[in-house]
Amino acid sequence: MTVLLRGLAAVLPAMLLGAYAYWPALAFVPWIAIVPWVLLYTDDRRPRVWLGWYAIGALLSWVLQHTETFRYGWYVPFAMGAVLAFWYLPFAPALRFVHHRLHLPRSISVAVVWVAVEWLRAHLTLSSFDLYGLGYSQARFPWFVQIVDVTGIYGISFIMAAFAGLVADALFLLRDARGSLRAVLRARRVRIGSAAIAAAVLLASVYGVVRLSTIGTRPGPRLALIQPNIAHTVRNLVGVHLTQLLMTERAVPPAGADLVVWPENAILDNIRREGAYLDDLAWLAKQKDAWFLVGALGKSRTHPGRTTNEAFLIDTEGHIRGEYAKQLLFPWSEYVPGDRFFERISPGLSRLHRNITRMGWGFLPSGEAGHDVEVFDFPWRGETVKLAALICFENTFPPFAAEASRRGARLFVNITSEGEVGGPVQEQLLRIAMIRAIENRASYVRVGNTGISGVIDPRGRLVAILRDARGATIGTAGVLIDAVPLATSGPTLYSRSHDAFVKLDLAAAGLLLALAAFRPRRRRGAALVALAALLG
Repeated sequence: MTVLLRGLAAVLPAMLLGAYAYWPALAFVPWIAIVPWVLLYTDDRRPRVWLGWYAIGALLSWVLQHTETFRYGWYVPFAMGAVLAFWYLPFAPALRFVHHRLHLPRSISVAVVWVAVEWLRAHLTLSSFDLYGLGYSQARFPWFVQIVDVTGIYGISFIMAAFAGLVADALFLLRDARGSLRAVLRARRVRIGSAAIAAAVLLASVYGVVRLSTIGTRPGPRLALIQPNIAHTVRNLVGVHLTQLLMTERAVPPAGADLVVWPENAILDNIRREGAYLDDLAWLAKQKDAWFLVGALGKSRTHPGRTTNEAFLIDTEGHIRGEYAKQLLFPWSEYVPGDRFFERISPGLSRLHRNITRMGWGFLPSGEAGHDVEVFDFPWRGETVKLAALICFENTFPPFAAEASRRGARLFVNITSEGEVGGPVQEQLLRIAMIRAIENRASYVRVGNTGISGVIDPRGRLVAILRDARGATIGTAGVLIDAVPLATSGPTLYSRSHDAFVKLDLAAAGLLLALAAFRPRRRRGAALVALAALLG
């Protein structure tokens, strides 16, 4: 019976997180999703629960949050999860260690440890691929999430994780008081924890209401967003290019837009191929009296045969005025992780790895990552609008947008080609874009091959979205033309802080681990942990 209950406690968070990923309307579920893991590993009556239960739950949570990967083979989500869920793993052992040594209120220890692990996931996971931080689930409540322009998304995750810890505290007290609700309500850690979390929610809400009413914006350039809803494949690259040309020619009137945006991979070929794409774009740009931002391939300058996934800014003469190479490449789809390492240690293992990749995706990728954020100068009505392009899931990595904001970007354009990842994933990526807009107080435009394409204002509100006649936003072709509002303020406190809030949380987590490790017989270990926390 004990084994069954522990197994249930390990997989229940995975099921809850998976339910939110599949039905994003269940935004309340992430508030309590991790409670079973907290119950499992902070039970003072059973302090030595096997950590393997959590490893199983963490892997399953990744799989259930990314069920679209099953389309590539039954083994793909489990193989990818084994790699990409690795940085989920520190949560349970760190929380257990801190709790059983220090016995702090769980509302504190859970929040500090969980947010530190969310930062680890965002920065150390392969390609920084992490879509499901707790805080993103609240993006559709703009009055609550405006505080991310101070704390980043980690501030919202902190409040939610603290609430999960408070629920766990209450449940343990209820058990120990043999079901006496009065004893739970009178418990000091419940009363103080409830008051602190209520105050945090109230502060965030009041701040949000005030910010929503005080943020200044002004009309910006008109953008034409092209959503072709066509398979971006090398075999059909000419057909894809012509389709997008025709859509733009028919749907965008002359001088009807200042900037025309095509999605990621709109040209799956070297855009500089002589006599091809730039000539077509120059002709079309003159016809429409508009600049173009186009997703296309570039050539590696250092490794012949490798390509870069780029965004190109093209003027009305067909000249490239700026280019940005994608820095975060999707593993196994755009590049083969560890390929050179495997070649050095074992050619046979390298061949096996490549064969598995080719079997799962149908091809062997040869992409090369870019190395820096680029901010484009886009001339508009006698002034220069600073514009930054983010490609595909790069919008999930907060430092890129923050760095662009510090360099003056007031408009972000996320070009993407998500194919058949599914509506729930595209909704999650839209929510992440909303958070990026608020964090940096900049308009955020999303242009997807299959959707969701739209305009998000600096308040994080979706002010325009591309829909078909039936109201569908995904899996439909169309063109959206709309003016983009520009914020009148400069970079936010969050943009300038270099993630100060979460770094303070990391320091707090390191301090808790050091204090937990401090024992007379472990002075050397405590010193090493403290040094590691200080360096971190």
